[in-house]
Amino acid sequence: MKQPPIIAALVLTTGSCALAQHRSARSGATASTAQAVQQQDLERIHAQITADTLALRRIYADDFLGIGPTGVVRNKAEVIADFTSHALTYQSITTAEVRVRVYGNAAVETGRSTMVGQDRGRAVPRDNRFTRVWVMTAGRWQLVANHYSLMTSP
Repeated sequence: MKQPPIIAALVLTTGSCALAQHRSARSGATASTAQAVQQQDLERIHAQITADTLALRRIYADDFLGIGPTGVVRNKAEVIADFTSHALTYQSITTAEVRVRVYGNAAVETGRSTMVGQDRGRAVPRDNRFTRVWVMTAGRWQLVANHYSLMTSP
């Protein structure tokens, strides 16, 4: 009788299918999470352009820390104050080459950003690379860190 090898093959096949389904579900969840982070970032960009400080208060975590392309460091209160006073204004912000990597309840977003705006009367650096760190808090993605690096021509 040759049933044990057949049974073993069925057990291995069933286990492999279950593992593949689990991986597929996990990668689908990761893709969905990445889309949620990107959507939250689009809302952040819109809030910055329109100086919507209520939205920015919701999007930025209380312990947010941002580093601009000129090296200026701002916490959440300083960012909100700069948008409220219009010391920091944007006419447009676009992103490209955006990639989101998810690590449980945290996500790292990287890409390129082109910004047109003023920071205390001076033009903001236009072409930058960015890294943003998002954390799931109270059922929503919040920005905890943001860093820009000025792109220079080779």
